Amino acid sequence: MNLQLLEPHDAEQIAELAADFYPEEMLYDAAEIAAALTSATREGGNFSVGLLARGNLKAYMLAWLEESRVEGLRESVVLIDDLALATGEIEDLRLMLSHLVRQLQGAGLAHLAIEGSLLPDTREFFLDQTDFFASLGYEMVASQDYWEDDFGAELTWVRYERPLEVEAELSASEVWDGVEFPE
Repeated sequence: MNLQLLEPHDAEQIAELAADFYPEEMLYDAAEIAAALTSATREGGNFSVGLLARGNLKAYMLAWLEESRVEGLRESVVLIDDLALATGEIEDLRLMLSHLVRQLQGAGLAHLAIEGSLLPDTREFFLDQTDFFASLGYEMVASQDYWEDDFGAELTWVRYERPLEVEAELSASEVWDGVEFPE
């Protein structure tokens, strides 16, 4: 399988794969996905990747720069907005997360927290990756279960940050101009 950056022209395949995982009320159409990817690319923060086998999308992770969902906290984070694993393999999740961290390091953004919301059927699958996240230099610092009326489901919001000792090591090697969102 090949790992590649997802762009707006991939929206149709993303929507088709998502339809295999989500109830109808949680689906976005290809145009909405393309618009989100266009916006993320334009803002310099598209970290979305897909796993392809013979040109067919088998797994994807939609991730981009966003404002934190922590009330009263105005900071940029990397939002993992959507994740689908048709393969069902933990190794594929780990491959995409490792790639995300390398992208962040390459962009000088590894200091940013990672946030996302988990569905009930993927919650344990994702939360069981504590040791793996630690191997990438992140730890879960917060989680909160909440009811999402639009979807009629209880979701779990999570936040991962770099521990201070990892931050100190990175700060010596990263070049960052303090700007995360171009004007």
